[in-house]
Amino acid sequence: MQTRAISLMALSQNPAEGARFYQQHFGFLPTAELPWFVSLQHPEHPQFNLDLIQKDHEAAGPFLQGKRTAAVMLALVVDDVEAEAARLQQAGLTFLMPPTAEPWGQKRLQVLGPDDVVVEVLQMTAPDQEWLKQQI
Repeated sequence: MQTRAISLMALSQNPAEGARFYQQHFGFLPTAELPWFVSLQHPEHPQFNLDLIQKDHEAAGPFLQGKRTAAVMLALVVDDVEAEAARLQQAGLTFLMPPTAEPWGQKRLQVLGPDDVVVEVLQMTAPDQEWLKQQI
C-alpha cells in the first residue's frame, strides 16, 4: 500500500466550532469546510489531516454514525512544553494533566479539546537510565 497522506477523523457535535479551537490554539488551517465536515492541516505537516465530521452525518458510515468520539489523543511534539503550558493556561484551556516529566523521556501535558479529544503536547527529553534498566 502506498499512502499519500494520513488523516485522523474525529466525530464532532459541531465541526466548525472544533475547527476554530484547533486553529486558534494549535495553528491548524482549514483545507475543506462544509457544514458537516472540516478538514484541517498544520502548515508544518501538510501530509497529516485532522478531520472533524458531524457525528450524525451519513459520511461517518453505518458503524460510526451517531456515536461520539472516545479515547482519542492527538499528540503534538514541541520544543518547549513549559512555554506551551503557559500559553494554553493563559488561553483558559482545561488541563487534564499539568506539565509532567516522564521517566521514558518525555515532558508532557494534556488539555481537553472539543468532543472530548485529548490534546497532548510533549517535548522529548533524556530518559531516566535507571528506569530504562528496569524495563529490560
